[in-house]
Amino acid sequence: MEHVDMIKEEADTLRTLLAKRLGLKRGSLSRRVAKAGRRLPTAVRNDIAVVAEAENLARHPKLAIRLDPTATKGAYDRAVAHLKAIDVADRRKGFALSILGSVAFNILAVIFLLIVVLRWRGLA
Repeated sequence: MEHVDMIKEEADTLRTLLAKRLGLKRGSLSRRVAKAGRRLPTAVRNDIAVVAEAENLARHPKLAIRLDPTATKGAYDRAVAHLKAIDVADRRKGFALSILGSVAFNILAVIFLLIVVLRWRGLA
């Protein structure tokens, strides 16, 4: 039953990575994946769901026999590879630049509309 212990360690590792990389610190593994939503690709969400299901089955001794450790290990490896590739600083920088770009566009649009209205009224 060493694969049951391995599955629990894999689930703990995925929880830690989801907390560090995406800020998902509360709830079960499946709940965290649901909260991640679009931040994770569908394949990675499915892989983490496989590990979460295996963790649930591993809690019951009779159901733990049904587990396929190679499938669980493959899903775990793919999920960890994706989560480790996420650069938190780059995500924050991209988010900040996105907001700044939106604000700059809105300011330019307001200035343009102000100039159009002033010309239309004959004031500029």
